[in-house]
Amino acid sequence: MPTESELTDYYELLQISPNAEPETIHRVYRLFAQRLHPDNQETGNIVKFRHLQQAYDVLSDPERRAQYDIAYHEQ
Repeated sequence: MPTESELTDYYELLQISPNAEPETIHRVYRLFAQRLHPDNQETGNIVKFRHLQQAYDVLSDPERRAQYDIAYHEQ
């Protein structure tokens, strides 16, 4: 996990509550992924897409999300 000063706010990135259910996380991720995917010629953005993917990878895994939440609340 990154140090506190390096911690990216994945909840803000996905524009969801820290209490969001897994289904909500998945639904919001899919919406943003379609918009930011590099294949989308109008709104694609590879850098933002990678950040989005990283946020989803952490928040969709219960164990990794628990570790992230500890660091998030300490920040």
